[in-house]
Amino acid sequence: MTATAATRPAACRGLWEEFGPRLELAVQAAAGPLAAIEPGRLASLSIVLPGMSAAARASVGGDSCWLAPHQEFSLYGSGTALRFDDDVIDGFQAACARWCALDAHGIPPVAWFSMAAATAAPRLSLRVPRLLLRLAADGATLTLSTRREAAVPPSEVARQWLAELRQFLAPAAEAQRADNAILALQPTPNAETWCSRVRTATSAIAAGQFAKVVLARRLAIRLAAPVVPGELAARLARIHPECYALSFPHGRGWVVAASPELLAAKRGRRLVSHALAGTARRHAQPDEDAQAAAALLASPKERHEHGIVVDAIAARMVAICDGVDHPATPAIMPLRFLQHLCTPVSGCLRPGAGLLDAVCRLHPTPAVLGHPVEAARAWLARAEESRDGLYSGVAGWIDAAGDGDGVVVLRSAYLEDRSAILWAGAGIVAQSDAAAELAETELKLAAMLEVLRTS
Repeated sequence: MTATAATRPAACRGLWEEFGPRLELAVQAAAGPLAAIEPGRLASLSIVLPGMSAAARASVGGDSCWLAPHQEFSLYGSGTALRFDDDVIDGFQAACARWCALDAHGIPPVAWFSMAAATAAPRLSLRVPRLLLRLAADGATLTLSTRREAAVPPSEVARQWLAELRQFLAPAAEAQRADNAILALQPTPNAETWCSRVRTATSAIAAGQFAKVVLARRLAIRLAAPVVPGELAARLARIHPECYALSFPHGRGWVVAASPELLAAKRGRRLVSHALAGTARRHAQPDEDAQAAAALLASPKERHEHGIVVDAIAARMVAICDGVDHPATPAIMPLRFLQHLCTPVSGCLRPGAGLLDAVCRLHPTPAVLGHPVEAARAWLARAEESRDGLYSGVAGWIDAAGDGDGVVVLRSAYLEDRSAILWAGAGIVAQSDAAAELAETELKLAAMLEVLRTS
């Protein structure tokens, strides 16, 4: 599977056909300013694309995407201009401080970032894509980025950008839609082992080892045909418009997710994190659905589990924010199949603290690991639970001005050729019932299975 095929939906007309001449002129004109930039610096060219057609918007390629329908905001990226795997925060801030705009718009470039699963040692990585298309309610902008290399003439950079743009913006062939057969399913652990593990966890909680731990189930799937990650992300965005849908390369494959859980969003100095814990099933009948929501709000067990997450997020934000605040009572976040208790926690970042600092401080929350964190992580290690495919990790975007969003990777699939790995978890507290927690994981897995079958 090529990088372009990884994220491009089918469309009848491409952006290159619509905007090619404009892009060629802008890229060729940027060669002069690029020649004057000191080697080693990050440089970018931003081009406004006015009046983009709906068909052209559907034809974007690349290797990564971020889709937030509820914000009327999408990002599509391709390639890597800069990458940071060590000293990420300092390295990215230094690169941004020396960033040079090759145009009058001065739109800062964007970087993708991710952190490993909650059970793993925290590790942040970041990459600035070579090409990035922003689609928002107020218009579209294409940003091309590069690290200035003395050995590469600006004319060669322009030639490479144009070649990459033609592939990134060309329309894909119309896909033949058909249900994708699931040939094999392998859950780990099975139902019996899971229920035993839940009972062991509640005993450990009763013994005072920790207050909460999150257990997860892994479902390995063999499919009749490969799934195109970008098409799956686009479908998830349509089905779950209130979530953040994404498709990122990871290992030898792609992580695709539709996450409802906003770990951190920064705009200016304002930081917001959504505490999400406590779950109930949705119902087709409005009366039944309202009753389920009321029962969720009234449940001592669910409110206790939710309160642990709210308190932990607020306590961590106090270290980097002033004016940390949150509502006293959670709200209901209704999704397609589930509804959750949700409490937004907000504050004003102090000087010197940024989005990546907040992500590193907040991850992992008790919603995906447990509380206290280190006690829960140690217990999970002894229980031999490890997670892969970024499940319960973090993925997001940040621009050179420091604004961006990061979400917890939930409702996710790791795709590699004809295989998919799904994960679903449940928060275990003292009052947890093993059968009820099993049913919660089954419901979460079923939601992603439905989408896989029709992708």
